[in-house]
Amino acid sequence: MANIYLEAGLLDNAEEFYRQALSSDPNDGDKMNNLAYFLIDNERYINEGMVLVDKALEQNPENYNYLQTKGWGLYKQGKYQSALDILQKSWDLRRQKAIYEYEAYLHLEAAKKAFANHKNN
Repeated sequence: MANIYLEAGLLDNAEEFYRQALSSDPNDGDKMNNLAYFLIDNERYINEGMVLVDKALEQNPENYNYLQTKGWGLYKQGKYQSALDILQKSWDLRRQKAIYEYEAYLHLEAAKKAFANHKNN
């Protein structure tokens, strides 16, 4: 349901369902990551999202989806070097498993560009 509301642009409803899903199984890393990514990507509660994704990464530190969420959160916080490092790690893990995701590629490219611009200013 959360994804349906998200696609419809009903962010409050989407957030409610992501939170309900996590509350039904508060130790599920995927549900933590789903809520974290939603909060970060939609710039609702980036810090809360970072706490959630860190908990998910404690369970599975090599999960490329969790790493992408963490890297994207760091990017949104303006921590471009750290974001680039983690997004690159996520990308490399994806490539090892032959899993391509366009959004992951776009996040990595955005971090590269932001880091280069930040370094040159």
